[in-house]
Amino acid sequence: MTSQYIYIGALAALQLAGNVAVAAEQNLGRDTERRAVESTNLSLGLSASDSDTKESTSNGTFGLTGVATLPIGSLFGASLSGNYSRTTARTSDVLLDVTSQGTSRPSCRFNNYDAAATIFARRPTLGRISASYGQGELKSDCGDDSVFVSTGTDTLGTDFYRFAAEAYLWDFTVGAVHTSTELEDGPKIESNVFSASWYPIDSVRVMLSGGEMYEQDTYGIEIEHQPEFMGNSLGVALGYSVVDREQEIGTISFSVVYHFGTKVELKTRDRQYR
Repeated sequence: MTSQYIYIGALAALQLAGNVAVAAEQNLGRDTERRAVESTNLSLGLSASDSDTKESTSNGTFGLTGVATLPIGSLFGASLSGNYSRTTARTSDVLLDVTSQGTSRPSCRFNNYDAAATIFARRPTLGRISASYGQGELKSDCGDDSVFVSTGTDTLGTDFYRFAAEAYLWDFTVGAVHTSTELEDGPKIESNVFSASWYPIDSVRVMLSGGEMYEQDTYGIEIEHQPEFMGNSLGVALGYSVVDREQEIGTISFSVVYHFGTKVELKTRDRQYR
C-alpha cells in the first residue's frame, strides 16, 4: 500500500513539474512544438504468452499493464507503469515442498506485481535515452507448504534498474537496454538486449532483438500493427523469442493495447508519445 502512495505522489509531482516547465518555456517565447512527449497519454494492455521448454512442460502467462506518460518541458518526459501477471509454471528449480523432505513440486502458479517510474530525454528527430527504477513482488500460489529457496517464504521481492537508449534513423530505430535486477536475499541478475526496428509503413513495426539475458543468449522477433480502421488507438503485437541453452526455451507472445486520447500512427506514437 505504501508503494502505491509513493507512485501516486510521484505522478502528481511530475505533472506539476511538467506544467511549470511548459509555462516557463512559453514565457521565454520558446517553441514547444515536437516535444519529447507531445501530450499526456494513457495506455492499457492485455498480454498472453506460452513458453515451451525442450523435453519439458510449457508455461503460460496472462498479464495486465497500464502506462501513463507525460511531458516535462520540451526535452524531457516521464512515465509511470504498473503490471500484474499470473503464470502457471514448472517449479522444480524454484520451490521446495517443505513437507516432503525437499522434493520439488511439478507445477505451480505465480502472481507477479510490479511498478516502475521512468524519466527520459528525447528529440523526435534523433532518439531517446531513459532511466527507470521499479519494484516488484512475486508470490507463489502453491499452498502453505512451498517456499522460495532464497527467502524461505512464499514471496520474493525484486528491485530493478533499467537504462536504455535508441536512435531514430529514417524508417529504422536501433536501441539497447541494460537491466539490473536484485532479488530479495538473492543474487543480482544482469541482462543486455539490443534491437533493430523497421517501419515498412507508418502503422507497422517489425523488431529484431538479441542479447544476453540471465547469462543466457536470447533472440526474438516481434511484429506490431496499429490498424487505421480501429482509429489509430488500438495496437496488436505478435512475437516469438528463444533462449539458447541446453534445454532451449521458445516463447510465443501476443498483446493488445488501447491508447486513450491519442489517435496517431504507430511510428509517430513510438517517437513522440511513449
